[in-house]
Amino acid sequence: MGRIVKDWFTGIDGKTQDPARMLWIVGIVVFLTFCGYQVYKTGVFDMVNFGLAYSALLGGGAAGVKIKESTEPKESPVITPFDNDPSLKPPKG
Repeated sequence: MGRIVKDWFTGIDGKTQDPARMLWIVGIVVFLTFCGYQVYKTGVFDMVNFGLAYSALLGGGAAGVKIKESTEPKESPVITPFDNDPSLKPPKG
């Protein structure tokens, strides 16, 4: 579970925090909270307006993450113990 949440809030390298993704998730949580509160208070749920607004929120967030993609650091290479100590490399053959 921790890995999934980490992937939600970080960029492609898994280390750099991504404000676009953070704001997107916060926006979704706030939107769903307000919709739930409205249904609780009024007892009315308009599926069409909910669907349009939710799809706009998801589409806008995805567009924001895609636009910001060019500023993300590239995926860092995986460093193994063999890279640090050549004597540990397995024999060829």
